[in-house]
Amino acid sequence: LRERAMAESSPATTMPVASLFLKEKGLPDISIRKMMNKCRGLSRPGAEDRLRPNWSFLEKHVGLPKRKIPSTVLKCPHLLVLSLPDKLRPMADLLSGLGAKPEEIAAAVLRFPNVFLYSVEEKLCPLLGFLQGAGVPEPKISKVFLSCPRLLSYSIDSKLEPTLRFLEHEVGVKREENCMGKLLARWPHIFGYSIETRLRPTVLYLENLGLSKEDISRVAIRFPHLLCRDADKTYRPNVEFLSSLGFDKRQISSLVSGYPPLLLSSVKNSLQPKIEFLVNVMGKKMEDAVAYPSFFAHSLGKKIEPRYRKLEKDGIKCSLEGMLSCNQKKFSEGNLGFGQNPALKLAHLSL
Repeated sequence: LRERAMAESSPATTMPVASLFLKEKGLPDISIRKMMNKCRGLSRPGAEDRLRPNWSFLEKHVGLPKRKIPSTVLKCPHLLVLSLPDKLRPMADLLSGLGAKPEEIAAAVLRFPNVFLYSVEEKLCPLLGFLQGAGVPEPKISKVFLSCPRLLSYSIDSKLEPTLRFLEHEVGVKREENCMGKLLARWPHIFGYSIETRLRPTVLYLENLGLSKEDISRVAIRFPHLLCRDADKTYRPNVEFLSSLGFDKRQISSLVSGYPPLLLSSVKNSLQPKIEFLVNVMGKKMEDAVAYPSFFAHSLGKKIEPRYRKLEKDGIKCSLEGMLSCNQKKFSEGNLGFGQNPALKLAHLSL
């Protein structure tokens, strides 16, 4: 009874130092319990010697915003007990040495706090070498890694290399001419997707739409994120909508190869209003959109309609490409392409 009374009178003395520290930093009890269960090192003797230095390092050296450190260590509580000289500092120093800006490093840590769990020599250096060998330009290697720091968690042999081979041999992306490097620099997240359940089915879907291997290769290089979507769920509704309007398979293939993001465009907010304006207001045929698929890339309210209204007011007719492909300065100066008469220019045309 005496021992129980003493324990109840001073509960703080039985609470681990790490719990007291985290409570002091504003973490709620439920989060502290999760952290203690997830990282047993917080309860081990000597942990208290690393808590404050590591927290300070994350704030002052790595540059994490003070308000975001609690959520970051909640995701990866090991950050508070890792060796500062052996783990935290070497990783941060190497990233800085690659030319990464402090805010870029901080953003990468916020995205993937586990980055500090990996060895610089055994994981980061081989990964950077792999990216360089894959064709990523040296000045962009650090940016590629920092935009997708989760790459550190993937095996080069069983994950990264197979994806690279798939892109090269099945999609047709060449390592020469910096094609593969451009793809990876734009979307390194592609390594995180399964070849069997996502990448290959999407490529097959595009093939069934009528796109050639060369078309798909261009799609992959310019818009690599499109290979990572669930084609059945994401692309099929758009294709079915275009088909319902009367576009045949060849025309749909031309539209998609000409402007691949059309597959992600909202039917209600983008495709349908633009088609209706094209046909009902401009008096053009749907084939005109097939001839210039980038029509769907332009804003209806900010570009298509204002330019059409101006041309209509001035009694001028031209192709969609002539109306939309030039910048505002050229449009205002009348430097438009007009199908059969591209040399024709308009004077004093302005919005």
